[in-house]
Amino acid sequence: MRPRSRAAIALPALALSAALALSGCASGGVQRELPGTAQSSASVGADGTDYSVQGRNVDLRIDKAAVHLGATGGAQLEMGVTNSGPVTEHLALAAVQGKVATLDGAADNAKSVAGVLIGSGSTASFGAANGPKVVLTNGAALKPGGTVPVMLQFGIAGMVRIDVPVLAN
Repeated sequence: MRPRSRAAIALPALALSAALALSGCASGGVQRELPGTAQSSASVGADGTDYSVQGRNVDLRIDKAAVHLGATGGAQLEMGVTNSGPVTEHLALAAVQGKVATLDGAADNAKSVAGVLIGSGSTASFGAANGPKVVLTNGAALKPGGTVPVMLQFGIAGMVRIDVPVLAN
């Protein structure tokens, strides 16, 4: 009789704790909305693409994202990423036209195993002289004019897909 009563109590308790963990109520960790429920907006101009996303613990703005072609065939994704959210964000991966780019950190935006860190209340100026870098492996294949698809994977904000202009330096 005793083993049954313990099992009868343990099973509902296990189900309740699993439900609480899945809902985020049991942890004090970072929570974000389910995919597709965050507020976002994007606009593309001649000097770059602006994008913003807001949700629970996410307030991220990308300004003037553009691929800048170098004279020697190299290319970089240049953009400002402002993290106004309450937690540190990180850019874990960047890809342009399906090709993964190389991420390099900087003094204010160190690169860790999680990616390039962007502290709460700060802006990372990717491509600036002392800023972090997103270096493209397929720069020689790109031509100025038009746009290319860019995928950015952030730790908290999740995946961002935007089209950015390709500009000659």
